[in-house]
Amino acid sequence: MIIALSRNIALASTKLKAGIWDRKSFMGTELYGKTLGIIGLGRIGKELATRMQAFGMKTIGYDPIVSKEEAAKFNIESMSLEEMWPQVDYISLHVPLIKATKNLINLEVFQKCKKGVRVINCARGGVINEDEAIVALDQGLCDGIAVDVYEEEPPTNRKFVEHEKVLCTPHIGASTKEAQVRVAVDVAEQLVCLMNGNPVWGCVNPTTLPSK
Repeated sequence: MIIALSRNIALASTKLKAGIWDRKSFMGTELYGKTLGIIGLGRIGKELATRMQAFGMKTIGYDPIVSKEEAAKFNIESMSLEEMWPQVDYISLHVPLIKATKNLINLEVFQKCKKGVRVINCARGGVINEDEAIVALDQGLCDGIAVDVYEEEPPTNRKFVEHEKVLCTPHIGASTKEAQVRVAVDVAEQLVCLMNGNPVWGCVNPTTLPSK
């Protein structure tokens, strides 16, 4: 999504299908040399950093749990959100929807960022304030938003979804044949571990498991 967003691919495709040949209106930007701010440095955030570094992006990040030392192992410079905002060209969100992350990306944040910042959210709807994001897009504070998740699903904020600078997909981030196979295998392996009295991974309430 970050590549499609940076090159205006979706909008250019839509215009061309409508019979409009326009090469001048879809000037994009390169990822090389840009700064990516990753909010949430769990497994997905770290994997994203590794991949985007291959494009020559500088990766900085924020996570209240992950230490600076752990982030540095993945060439991510860890910092506070307030330190991050003025530096980023792109923001990618990888956080759960909790009280602390509800409407995290709002008009005030856009005003603190570089003009023309782009935002990608494949995590949870509600982390971006959709109404305030529209204002930021219309004012030129934000140059594009790519989303796979929404405050309500299916999305009811048509003004947000239909904005020409919003690239949107219907919550299909994990919808690949390979990903679904991996999920099935992962579930089966964890059941085997549990039945054999071995520890399982990714458990949100490990205290409920019987001790061996």
